[in-house]
Amino acid sequence: MHFGYIEELLQDPKGTLLFLLLALPGRLLAISMHEAAHAWVADRCGDPTARMMGRVTLNPLKHLDPVGVLMMLVLGLGWARPVPINPRNYRNDRRDDLLVSIAGIAMNLILFVLGFFLAYAVLAIAIGSVPYYAQYAQGTGDLFRTTYQGTPVLMEGQYYYDLGEVFRYGIYAQDVLVAPALGKVAGYLFQMLRYFVQTNLVLAIFNLIPVPPLDGYHVLNDLFIRRPVFATPRSQQIGMGLLYLAAFTGVLSDVLGTVYQWIVGGAGGLMTLLVRALGLF
Repeated sequence: MHFGYIEELLQDPKGTLLFLLLALPGRLLAISMHEAAHAWVADRCGDPTARMMGRVTLNPLKHLDPVGVLMMLVLGLGWARPVPINPRNYRNDRRDDLLVSIAGIAMNLILFVLGFFLAYAVLAIAIGSVPYYAQYAQGTGDLFRTTYQGTPVLMEGQYYYDLGEVFRYGIYAQDVLVAPALGKVAGYLFQMLRYFVQTNLVLAIFNLIPVPPLDGYHVLNDLFIRRPVFATPRSQQIGMGLLYLAAFTGVLSDVLGTVYQWIVGGAGGLMTLLVRALGLF
C-alpha cells in the first residue's frame, strides 16, 4: 500500500517538504475556490443557505475541511467542505442546479487558464534573459541560447534543450524543472504555478465524471436524464463505490492523466506558436 507523502517524507525529507511547500498552497486554493464558486452561484440563484453559513466568500479557511487537509498531507488526496445547498430555494430548480454544478468546474478551468499563462510568462521571461549567440562557437559561459541545426536551443555545457519542446511540454515535463534558465527563484515560482495548473485541470476533469455525487452527474441529469435534482442515497453510494474501485485499480489516474496530458500538450503547442510569433525565441 502507498501511504502518500508519509512514505516519501521518510525516504526524502528535504525533497518532500520542498514539494509540499510548493504544491500544497495551490492545491488548497483550487479546492476551496471550487466550493466558493458553488456557494456564490447558489446564492445568486435564490438559495441563501451558503450565505447564511458564511460560505459565500473567497476566504479559503471558510471552505477547507481539516480532515481533508490532513488527508492531503498524509495520502496526497484531500477535499474541501461541500457547500450546503437547498434546491427548494432555487427559482428554477433544473436550470439553477445546472448553473451551480457547472460553477465549480468553470472556476477551476478559469484558474487553470490564468495559471497556465502565468507559468509560460515566467518561462518566457527567464529564457529570454539568457544571452543569445548567433553561432554555437561564439557562446561563452555555462548557459546561452543559440541555433543548432536550424532549431532554437538552450545550451548548458554539452547539453541542449529544444526551446519548442520546452514550451510545448513546459507545464508537465519534469526535465524542464531543472532547466538552468529558470534559476532558483523563477524555478520555484514556475513549479508552484505548474502544480496549481495541474490541480485545477485535474479537478475540473474529475468533477465532469457523470457519477453521483460529482458535478458531472448533475450536469448530465439536468440536461438529459431529468430525474429529481438530488441523487438518491443509494445512487450516491453506488457512485462512490465505482469511484473508489476506479481509484484503487488505477483506472481513474490513467484516465485523468491521459486527458490532462492531451489538453496541456495541445495548449502547450499553441503557446509555442504564440511565443514564436512574438519573436521571443
